[in-house]
Amino acid sequence: LDNGKLKLSQSGFSCVPKSQCGCQYKGHYVEAGTSFWGDESCTKRCNCSSTGGSVESQVASCPLGQQCKVVDGIRGCYPTTFSSCMVSGDPHYHTFDGQLYNFQGTCVYQMASVCSNDTSLEHFSVAIQNDGRDKKVGSITKLVEVKVYGYTIVISKEHPGFVMVRNYL
Repeated sequence: LDNGKLKLSQSGFSCVPKSQCGCQYKGHYVEAGTSFWGDESCTKRCNCSSTGGSVESQVASCPLGQQCKVVDGIRGCYPTTFSSCMVSGDPHYHTFDGQLYNFQGTCVYQMASVCSNDTSLEHFSVAIQNDGRDKKVGSITKLVEVKVYGYTIVISKEHPGFVMVRNYL
């Protein structure tokens, strides 16, 4: 395309200056500034330069605890294991490492969150608020608050059957 002043070319679904067109890699078009795995075993990390035209690659690998595989059509490094935790009853805590605790505290507690500076991990937090006012002995879970992807999701005894969602970004 030529708008009289600037030569434009198609890059993906938009027009960009010809100097910012993407790259060709093994017969596939890659948009400028995009990085991708260049092989099926995640040992070669490639990048189409932000000015387009050239693909640079370097030796790479998946971090410890992750494996190279395709998920939803995207090749990447994905965790090899997972674990879960749970709160139930008055409250009984099942921790990530499989331990069971009965904890009767009546404050707000952090149940889970990201505790790493790794920016590739999605930040999240789960807080639990316990309440012991209606019981002579012990406490119950009064509120669960999950923060993830810019949202706060709250489930509480105060509003049974409802989930409150708030965008905090």
